[in-house]
Amino acid sequence: MRTIFSGEAIDFSYNKKEPVLDGLSISITDKQIYGLLGPNGAGKSTLTKVMLGLENPQKGKLQWFNEYPNQSTKSRVGYVPQDLALIYDLSAYENVEFFGKLYNLKGEKLKKQVRYALEFVGLWEERKQKPKKFSGGMKRRLNIACGIVHNPDVIILDEPTVGVDPQSRNRILDAILELNQLGTTIVYISHYMEEVEKICSHVGIIDNGTLLCEGRLSDILEAYTDQAILKLELQQKSSAYTARLADYTVVAIEDNKIELAVPKNNVGVISEIKDRLGDELKSFQYISPNLEQVFFKLTKKNLRD
Repeated sequence: MRTIFSGEAIDFSYNKKEPVLDGLSISITDKQIYGLLGPNGAGKSTLTKVMLGLENPQKGKLQWFNEYPNQSTKSRVGYVPQDLALIYDLSAYENVEFFGKLYNLKGEKLKKQVRYALEFVGLWEERKQKPKKFSGGMKRRLNIACGIVHNPDVIILDEPTVGVDPQSRNRILDAILELNQLGTTIVYISHYMEEVEKICSHVGIIDNGTLLCEGRLSDILEAYTDQAILKLELQQKSSAYTARLADYTVVAIEDNKIELAVPKNNVGVISEIKDRLGDELKSFQYISPNLEQVFFKLTKKNLRD
């Protein structure tokens, strides 16, 4: 697979005392949807700035498309920031046109790309409207149109679904998947673990300026989880069943509900627990090992901390 971006042993600090990026190495290859996860203050935003050339690292090596960053490589990268990069006095068409001109698009090529970007995000019919009249989801989609107008080979999306309703979120995620199917490499930064699990092929987890793990999502789940969660709903308060469940690790207890950590890929444990509890078990839910477990195991934090 062709390497799209590589960073080796990147060091960066704002005050030359406390490192924000500390020997961080990362590799993103062609046509991945790479989910970048980390708690607040982990270094995600700084890493993004370094990747885009907005900040220069004190140490380390960076390459885009196996070249050191230059005007040609920069023109092949798109960026959709978390803070909406929209000009509210301009129409939707004029916003996308403005960003197209920043990438030296002109004439018929510019018109074609503006139309393509607006049609892709489903806003062509609203092209004459100003974004101040748009819903939150429409503004997010226009933000994406501005980032893809120059048809980049790779696009970095920073929290593209923040503050939108579920319908708009699904539409944005579908658009990202379609972009990837068309051959665009995606770097996806999000606080929503379920989104990363839904669309990302690869994941990197960063904390304290260091990449803790990186790889295919399925491989990460296999390597860093050894337990699943079994949620039980019982006839009586959970404390009444402590003795019968003493062999299992209790994760959480609330009223008549209890969560147990059980060995993953062991279907027999469900039958065993059902036999122990009999009619006292009202319902159960088996939750397979997930990215949230991996994240907490590596960082000892929740993603939104």
